[in-house]
Amino acid sequence: MKLKQIQEALEIDSLYGPVDCGNLDINSVFTSDLLSDVLMCELENLLLITSLTTEQVIRSAGIIGITAVVVTNNKAVTRGMIKLAEEQDIVILQTRFPTYETCLRVGRVMEAS
Repeated sequence: MKLKQIQEALEIDSLYGPVDCGNLDINSVFTSDLLSDVLMCELENLLLITSLTTEQVIRSAGIIGITAVVVTNNKAVTRGMIKLAEEQDIVILQTRFPTYETCLRVGRVMEAS
Protein backbone atom coordinates (compact mmCIF):
# COMPACT_ATOMS: atom_id res chain seq x y z
CA MET A 1 0.00 0.00 0.00
CA LYS A 2 1.06 3.59 -0.47
CA LEU A 3 1.64 6.03 2.37
CA LYS A 4 -0.92 8.41 0.84
CA GLN A 5 -3.64 5.79 1.46
CA ILE A 6 -2.72 5.79 5.13
CA GLN A 7 -2.63 9.59 5.20
CA GLU A 8 -6.19 9.70 3.90
CA ALA A 9 -7.49 7.02 6.26
CA LEU A 10 -5.98 8.73 9.30
CA GLU A 11 -7.04 12.23 8.27
CA ILE A 12 -3.48 13.30 8.97
CA ASP A 13 -3.23 16.59 10.82
CA SER A 14 0.47 17.22 10.23
CA LEU A 15 3.04 15.70 7.93
CA TYR A 16 6.78 16.09 8.20
CA GLY A 17 8.62 14.73 5.19
CA PRO A 18 9.21 15.23 1.48
CA VAL A 19 6.29 16.48 -0.61
CA ASP A 20 6.24 13.27 -2.67
CA CYS A 21 6.35 10.93 0.33
CA GLY A 22 2.78 9.79 -0.35
CA ASN A 23 4.18 7.46 -3.00
CA LEU A 24 6.31 5.53 -0.51
CA ASP A 25 5.48 1.83 -0.28
CA ILE A 26 4.42 0.47 3.10
CA ASN A 27 4.52 -3.33 3.37
CA SER A 28 4.32 -3.80 7.14
CA VAL A 29 2.93 -2.03 10.19
CA PHE A 30 4.17 -2.27 13.77
CA THR A 31 2.56 -0.66 16.81
CA SER A 32 4.40 -0.18 20.08
CA ASP A 33 5.38 2.32 22.74
CA LEU A 34 8.24 0.07 23.87
CA LEU A 35 11.29 0.99 21.84
CA SER A 36 13.03 -2.24 22.85
CA ASP A 37 10.26 -4.10 20.99
CA VAL A 38 10.61 -1.78 18.01
CA LEU A 39 14.34 -2.49 17.81
CA MET A 40 13.62 -6.22 17.52
CA CYS A 41 11.51 -5.74 14.40
CA GLU A 42 13.07 -6.87 11.11
CA LEU A 43 10.45 -5.87 8.52
CA GLU A 44 11.00 -3.79 5.39
CA ASN A 45 9.06 -0.69 4.32
CA LEU A 46 7.74 -0.47 7.85
CA LEU A 47 5.26 1.99 9.32
CA LEU A 48 5.56 2.49 13.09
CA ILE A 49 2.47 3.58 15.04
CA THR A 50 3.23 5.02 18.47
CA SER A 51 2.09 7.61 20.98
CA LEU A 52 5.66 8.43 22.01
CA THR A 53 7.02 11.86 21.13
CA THR A 54 10.70 11.61 21.97
CA GLU A 55 13.73 11.89 19.75
CA GLN A 56 14.56 8.31 20.71
CA VAL A 57 11.62 7.14 18.56
CA ILE A 58 13.29 8.58 15.46
CA ARG A 59 16.71 7.30 16.46
CA SER A 60 15.28 3.80 16.89
CA ALA A 61 13.41 4.11 13.60
CA GLY A 62 16.63 5.05 11.86
CA ILE A 63 18.51 2.08 13.30
CA ILE A 64 16.12 -0.46 11.80
CA GLY A 65 15.17 1.45 8.65
CA ILE A 66 11.58 2.44 9.39
CA THR A 67 10.00 4.34 6.49
CA ALA A 68 7.44 6.38 8.45
CA VAL A 69 6.22 7.00 11.99
CA VAL A 70 2.62 7.84 12.93
CA VAL A 71 2.27 9.74 16.21
CA THR A 72 -1.20 9.17 17.69
CA ASN A 73 -3.43 10.80 20.30
CA ASN A 74 -2.95 14.29 18.85
CA LYS A 75 0.43 14.53 20.57
CA ALA A 76 2.76 17.27 19.43
CA VAL A 77 5.78 16.26 17.37
CA THR A 78 8.90 17.96 18.73
CA ARG A 79 11.34 20.03 16.70
CA GLY A 80 14.06 17.56 17.65
CA MET A 81 12.04 14.70 16.19
CA ILE A 82 11.48 16.63 12.96
CA LYS A 83 15.17 17.49 12.62
CA LEU A 84 16.27 13.89 13.17
CA ALA A 85 13.62 12.60 10.78
CA GLU A 86 14.82 14.98 8.06
CA GLU A 87 18.41 13.82 8.58
CA GLN A 88 17.38 10.15 8.32
CA ASP A 89 14.71 10.45 5.58
CA ILE A 90 11.93 9.27 7.89
CA VAL A 91 8.41 10.61 7.43
CA ILE A 92 6.45 11.65 10.54
CA LEU A 93 2.65 11.75 10.43
CA GLN A 94 0.53 13.13 13.25
CA THR A 95 -3.07 12.09 13.82
CA ARG A 96 -5.72 12.96 16.35
CA PHE A 97 -6.95 9.37 16.60
CA PRO A 98 -6.00 7.19 19.56
CA THR A 99 -3.60 4.35 18.88
CA TYR A 100 -6.32 1.68 18.75
CA GLU A 101 -8.42 3.62 16.23
CA THR A 102 -5.30 4.32 14.19
CA CYS A 103 -4.53 0.61 14.01
CA LEU A 104 -8.09 -0.20 12.95
CA ARG A 105 -8.01 2.38 10.17
CA VAL A 106 -4.63 1.23 8.87
CA GLY A 107 -5.83 -2.38 9.02
CA ARG A 108 -8.79 -1.51 6.81
CA VAL A 109 -6.45 0.08 4.27
CA MET A 110 -4.26 -3.03 4.32
CA GLU A 111 -7.25 -5.30 3.74
CA ALA A 112 -8.40 -3.20 0.80
CA SER A 113 -4.94 -3.21 -0.84
